[in-house]
Amino acid sequence: MKPSRLMCFWLLIVVATVSSADESEVRDLAAAGFDADKLAMIVPAMERHIQQGKLVGGLGLVVRGDAVVYAKTWGQRDRENQLPMTDDTIFRIYSMSKPVTSVAAMILVEEDKLALDAPISKYLLELAEMTVLAETKSDDGETRHEEIPVERPITVRDLLRHTSGFTYGFFGNSEVDKRYRRAGVLVTDQTLEDTVKKLSQIPLKHQPGSRWHYSVSTDVLGRVIEVASGQSLDQFLQKRIFEPLGMKDTFFTVPQDKLPRLAQMYAPKARGGLRPALAIRSRRFVDSSNRFYSGGGGLCSTASDYMTFCRMLLNEGDLDGTRILQPETVRLMRANQLTGGIQRSLGFQFGLGFRIDRNGVYGWGGAAGTRFWIDPKNKLITIYMVQINPTGSLNFGEEMKKLVYASLR
Repeated sequence: MKPSRLMCFWLLIVVATVSSADESEVRDLAAAGFDADKLAMIVPAMERHIQQGKLVGGLGLVVRGDAVVYAKTWGQRDRENQLPMTDDTIFRIYSMSKPVTSVAAMILVEEDKLALDAPISKYLLELAEMTVLAETKSDDGETRHEEIPVERPITVRDLLRHTSGFTYGFFGNSEVDKRYRRAGVLVTDQTLEDTVKKLSQIPLKHQPGSRWHYSVSTDVLGRVIEVASGQSLDQFLQKRIFEPLGMKDTFFTVPQDKLPRLAQMYAPKARGGLRPALAIRSRRFVDSSNRFYSGGGGLCSTASDYMTFCRMLLNEGDLDGTRILQPETVRLMRANQLTGGIQRSLGFQFGLGFRIDRNGVYGWGGAAGTRFWIDPKNKLITIYMVQINPTGSLNFGEEMKKLVYASLR
């Protein structure tokens, strides 16, 4: 998106306030299909969480068609330094990086540089001889582990839909998870190539295609993109997505001159409230020597930039004349890719980079509480930004989403 185009777009903003909406705002929101008074309930709800010590600050955006019908900040981006939350605050979006990397992969699929059902070993030779760690128990109750061959190769599609057999290493305590931790699969002082080499020495957690399991699949996909494109993932995203769309505040490492806009990370305290915190893995977001381009969780962005990305998807690959993907590709990405058995055991649908609900609304979230949803039927985008990690049972984004849908006429 060019600067002039971005300026014109933001002129369409209708900002909801905590107090009752004025007459002109009510008319504008009503024309967009919203009840202004109900939409205005979002801020008081979030301010209650701030008063209760559960939240420091955040930001919400709602887009209907081509207009922003709601844009509001609340609280602070840095409580200790008394810095307010602003509309250009930069957030660590963690796993909201995954849809961006998935779009990058589909660009290469359209160019015939990647094939969805090709073995990933076609691009990553190190992963040609993967095994699966089978676990059995003997009659005396002793657990035994045996590496067995894969029944079929991992495919690019498996990486996109999380059916590869990889894991993360920090969600469980299986033998495979332990090996991930011992190997330092996700340490940040390495490259994606280093990550893949480590993975080649560790068996899979399950047979490829047999179940959905959240994992480093999108990081591996990032390395596939590097090999297929001949560029680093950082360069590819910049040239093929961020620059064409005018996303000037999205990157793996926040530039020094933009660091003051980066929100402070917070973590829950044992007895309630929040404390300043920054996970070890988060150092890469501010370290200029970073070369670990985590396609699964490494990006920082603003609500405005991510809204631009979501608008491109809502418009089926096009943003104001700038086409990133073909319409049929976006439709494929937001269509369920899981077989009946996997889906039934999981309880939800999953496409090529997105979770999909029964109404066709798709999206994903990040470890620090960021969330987004795209609703093709209602031409609606909802974005929620916050910085709390781990979020635990705190799901403020889902609360905002419910308030948004309650305000739809």
